[in-house]
Amino acid sequence: MDVSYAVDTLFAGVVPERLDELKNLWGQHAERVRLLDVPRFLLQQLYGTVQVSEVALRQIWLTGYAAWSAVQAYNVPLALSAVHDAPLDIAAWHAVPSQAERDFAFDSLFDKLIELGRIGSLEGFNWPENVPYPQEGLKITDPEMKGTFDLVCMAGAYVFAHEVRHGVFEQEGSRPNDLVEEEWECDRWALSLMLDEAEDYANRNGWAPSDVRAKRLLGIIIAKLTILALTPRSSWDESEDHPPVRERMQLVLDAAVDPVPDWFWITVTSMLLAFARRLGISITPRPLPPSFRSLSYNICELLTSH
Repeated sequence: MDVSYAVDTLFAGVVPERLDELKNLWGQHAERVRLLDVPRFLLQQLYGTVQVSEVALRQIWLTGYAAWSAVQAYNVPLALSAVHDAPLDIAAWHAVPSQAERDFAFDSLFDKLIELGRIGSLEGFNWPENVPYPQEGLKITDPEMKGTFDLVCMAGAYVFAHEVRHGVFEQEGSRPNDLVEEEWECDRWALSLMLDEAEDYANRNGWAPSDVRAKRLLGIIIAKLTILALTPRSSWDESEDHPPVRERMQLVLDAAVDPVPDWFWITVTSMLLAFARRLGISITPRPLPPSFRSLSYNICELLTSH
């Protein structure tokens, strides 16, 4: 199924200030993006077309809502630990019944994300009741659910932008000889597309530039969390065709230059902490570093194959 115009609409909603540039670069013809019925996560550029599966789109969606559940789980204990100069101790936090409930809520959503990949189809998959189902004409009234939807759209725009850059390399015949370097170039290009003109766009619309950039960065982080969750841990370190997952995440964190909103780094930390815990990363009790920015980087450094 040709879904090129749906992706155009996605770009128009997320990066309207870059839409003309994208049209000139990528065109407006049909068959630029095809939705394929394959029983796995598929998102790739091949022969001038971005190929994507329904499973992939739904897994990105579920990652976004799992990421927000992570924020609900860890924002408060992280903030309280910082205020009271207490250590980061997720086992001690979990001993509190209300925290255990929030941990369970996150774990359940994360596990649904993995389950969908295992089943490879929406048939036979029970969609989680606390997550809006993506469908045409969807109306979301809950502010947090709507905010998460916006972040999922930003994640989607980023991953499609990444694939667009692959397509431009192919079209120009200028692909780097090294596959890992090509991935880096596509990551950097997509990040640039999302962020470089965000400040001017925000100013023209009377919004705080730091808020616009921060929200787009959270969307991109959700895209990277999808990669983290779906990549076998044995492949987290550099492979023949992809950079290490932690370095790809660090590239996004590096783009979060000051000023950022007060809520930004504790939100990022909450997401990284929950995903790392559920993926089996050992996070032993430790003093909190001077900032949540530092803690985000510390957790990111733990995202290795061993």
